[in-house]
Amino acid sequence: MFGLRRKIITGLALGAGGARGLAHVGILKTLENAHFPINIITGSSAGALVGAMYVQSGCVDEVEAKIREFMATNFLKKYRLHLLVPPQDREQEKILGRVGYFVRQQFVLARSFRKMSFFSSEMVDEALSFLLEDTDVEETKTSFGAVAVDYLSGEKILITKGSIRKAVAASCSIPGIFPAVSLDDKLLIDGGIISQVPVIEAREMGANFVIGVNVSRSIKEDTNIRNGLELMFRANEITRNHLNQKNLRLADIVIQPDLTRIHWADFKNIDKLINIGRDEAQRLLPEINLKFKRSRFRFWPV
Repeated sequence: MFGLRRKIITGLALGAGGARGLAHVGILKTLENAHFPINIITGSSAGALVGAMYVQSGCVDEVEAKIREFMATNFLKKYRLHLLVPPQDREQEKILGRVGYFVRQQFVLARSFRKMSFFSSEMVDEALSFLLEDTDVEETKTSFGAVAVDYLSGEKILITKGSIRKAVAASCSIPGIFPAVSLDDKLLIDGGIISQVPVIEAREMGANFVIGVNVSRSIKEDTNIRNGLELMFRANEITRNHLNQKNLRLADIVIQPDLTRIHWADFKNIDKLINIGRDEAQRLLPEINLKFKRSRFRFWPV
């Protein structure tokens, strides 16, 4: 058997997960400190936001500082994101907490039935104007792609050019929560719907060694489904989980921090999330380096 050395193009696929996407910052810290080469970054939803911030600055410490600065504003309180966080994550399952969440849930649902989204486009624009520079994707220091879905055609869209703010807004547009983004003749929503961890998209952009980062919660048995709406959400969760597991098998290695108890809208755990991501990437770093070195050679039997 003999082998030929080949050029490795490394892709980092950052997955969807809302607030859990803050773990991506910790993972980038570990990779950056290890001087691990990253040539392409793809992102879905929260992964698109963190990925876009990183490819613009090229420095994870700057990304973290900007996020902390944003969290110190009154943005989360102003837009009442806490309404979306269930009591088991916020109030230790107290009776009043459960009742309060039920009332908030009905309010969110009622508003979503009357409008296309709970939050306005102004809210999204305010956040992205703070977190991202107003540049185009083509200007980034590292190749970048944000994944979205055109809900008119059902087609997956990989955005690799044009406004980076618009690309991230589209990828983060959780249906019913944030408004769809108009791009050309398409109406774009959350890329995590069909590509929670955009491994395939990293390969489409030219990567031949891909690290997938999965920050979604693993699916568990649920015996507390109480109505048809919750059953619809559960069916969607099952579908997305199966799609995600199939996609992750195409990665060379998967980093999957344990974020089971963190709700997607619970942004108060920034330190915990960053540390969990950093520690899990650090634990896997020897395996990442080993697989990366092996991937440099292509072997054929004599």
